[in-house]
Amino acid sequence: MVSAIPNQMAAEKTDFQIGHLQATPEQSLIIQAALAGESFKIPAFAGATKTTTLKGVAEHLTFKRILYLAFNKAIADEARQFFPNWVECRTAHSLAYRFMMQAEPSYQQKLKRAGAFLPYQDLEAYSDKPEYWHPFRRSRFQVNIAISETLANYLNSAEILVEALHIPEVVMQWCSTASPSEEQAFVGQLVAIVQQLANNMLDPNSECGMTHDAYLKAFQLRKPKLAYDVILLDEAQDTNPVLQAILAQQSCQKILVGDKHQEIYAWRNAINTLENVFFKEYALTHSFRFGAHISALANQLLTKLNEPRKIVGRGQDLPINQGFDPYKPYAVMCRTNAKVFEVADFCLQRNISYCINGGLDQVTRLIESAYGLYQGDRKAPKSAELSLFNSWQEFSEVAEELNKAEWKTIVKFVETHKSETLQKIKKLGKYAQHASQTQVFISTVHKAKGLGFDQVVLASDFEWPDDGHPGYKESLNVIYVAITRAKRVLVLPKNLRKWMHA
Repeated sequence: MVSAIPNQMAAEKTDFQIGHLQATPEQSLIIQAALAGESFKIPAFAGATKTTTLKGVAEHLTFKRILYLAFNKAIADEARQFFPNWVECRTAHSLAYRFMMQAEPSYQQKLKRAGAFLPYQDLEAYSDKPEYWHPFRRSRFQVNIAISETLANYLNSAEILVEALHIPEVVMQWCSTASPSEEQAFVGQLVAIVQQLANNMLDPNSECGMTHDAYLKAFQLRKPKLAYDVILLDEAQDTNPVLQAILAQQSCQKILVGDKHQEIYAWRNAINTLENVFFKEYALTHSFRFGAHISALANQLLTKLNEPRKIVGRGQDLPINQGFDPYKPYAVMCRTNAKVFEVADFCLQRNISYCINGGLDQVTRLIESAYGLYQGDRKAPKSAELSLFNSWQEFSEVAEELNKAEWKTIVKFVETHKSETLQKIKKLGKYAQHASQTQVFISTVHKAKGLGFDQVVLASDFEWPDDGHPGYKESLNVIYVAITRAKRVLVLPKNLRKWMHA
């Protein structure tokens, strides 16, 4: 009863402060709802102060235990400097890590054995896969890829057990000419194999390695009750089903914020939690990142995405394709990693200082491993991810068959540079500098979410999607995210200008 008095007073208040600034009417409604104890969702357009608004919510919930869940570690680290000290800022994985490593100390060693990717030796040793199981005349490495991909889908799902729905579509296509009984037998066998592997991966007494996604899955299966009064979920449009299941198990107040038009991780099993949770909505439609010109362009895309709301640009920007100064810092947004390499090489050849968002360490290791396959060098170091492959042909065929974007980029890079591959990738990494010291900031759109730049140039690998294409919506979302990184100047490639009338 004591807490009802301040809540009642808050319900009558219509103006609030966030830090030293006056909250907007939209922000005030959100703070008011939070003080009333509501669980709700905030659809927020790009640059519409969603993180600042959550900070305002936290500042007014001074006696609450609050958890802020961020999309990645960089955002969580930044949030710790931004939010009040009574807010715990974490990623879903760090939350699960802390809980599971205390509950099962042996998980530490299991994680060291695998980490980002389960070694194929473990996949074969702990799945009980028959040694000579080659369904539909598929090779050993194709079968292992099918097991690995099915396992990944299960670990990122909300389901308790492995099911047929976790088998990738490209694997189910193996059954295209099979009889119903043959298909049923194959699906049953594959599900049983993956379930056994998952059991060993999650079993603290098994020596099978464990990936990061596995301890998050273990966390979900424990059905934890988290000791928080309020959970703030950022980037809710890119939440995977396993995290959504963890949140559904909590009875505390929940505030979900995101932009469904920035949903660009469907290929990684992300789902739009905003769409799947039936909470009341309080929208943030005013963007303080850019002005009327970029918002007008963004609204063209939003109309095609059937968005009834309009984004209102409250900043200062220039007409599209005007005012670009190549002698001042600018960002290049790329659709693919292949274009990131190309732009970096362009800068390197012209002695233009550049930074690559996220660095090249991880992709360099993969390229070195792939180059060993290309050269047929059996002594070359192999990353865990590529350890299964014995030849370049196997690797390039599977990359194409499974439509693995990163692998396809590596195939193209190696086949383009041939004997100069290692020298080229090391040189690109060597001359990349810190972001604060460079003229050109190069990034894929996926890595640039949440960022903003005075000048943004979209690279030439952006294309307008065909209506009716399966990836039509996500392709428009990617363009929307790319153009809304700009604060003042935006330059579009020629193949987008005619479609966007810019």
